[in-house]
Amino acid sequence: MQILILQIFSKFLRPNKKNITSGFTFLEILVVLTLVLLIVGFVTPNFLKIFSKPYELEYKHLNNVVKILRNDAILKNYSYCIIIDLKKQQMITTKSNEGGKCQIEHLKKPKILAPHFFSEEIILKEARLAGKDYFEYEESSDLLEIHINNSGFVTPFFLQFSSKDLSKKWKIETVGIMGKLKLNKN
Repeated sequence: MQILILQIFSKFLRPNKKNITSGFTFLEILVVLTLVLLIVGFVTPNFLKIFSKPYELEYKHLNNVVKILRNDAILKNYSYCIIIDLKKQQMITTKSNEGGKCQIEHLKKPKILAPHFFSEEIILKEARLAGKDYFEYEESSDLLEIHINNSGFVTPFFLQFSSKDLSKKWKIETVGIMGKLKLNKN
C-alpha cells in the first residue's frame, strides 16, 4: 500500500512530459505581429510602385500636390504656384507674392512639395492653360505657371504626356475651378 501511494504521489510531483503545455505567450505574439505590420507598412508602397504605370504615378503625385496646396492656401491664406518646366521635365512648387508673381524659392517641406522630376519612361510633351490653343501664343514658353490663390481656385491647366517612342499619349487636365484632375488615356 505504501508503494502504491508513493507511485501515485510521484506522478503529481513529476508531471508527465505529455501533459506540459507548450506555445507562445500573448505578449510574444503581439510583438511578432507588430514587427510584421511595420515591415509590411514600409515595403507595400514601394512594392506597389513596381506595378504602377509611370503616367499613373505622375497623375497621383500631381493630384496630391494640388490637394495639399489648395488646402494650405485656404487654411493659411497663402497663394501658391506650380511651375512646370518642359525643358527640364520638372515640377516646382513655390509661394506667390502679393503681386501674384511666383517666388524664386521653392518649397522643400513636406517632401511631396519638393522639386519633382517626371519619370524617365514618359515625356511631358505639352503644358498649357486649359481652354487656350497652344498656337495662340506669340512666343512659346517652356514654363507653365499654375496659380492657386488663397480661396482655393486653381488655374485650369492641361498636360500631355507620351511614351518615349511616342506610341501612347496621356492627358491630365483640370475639371472645374477647384483643381480636380482627370486622366485621359489615348
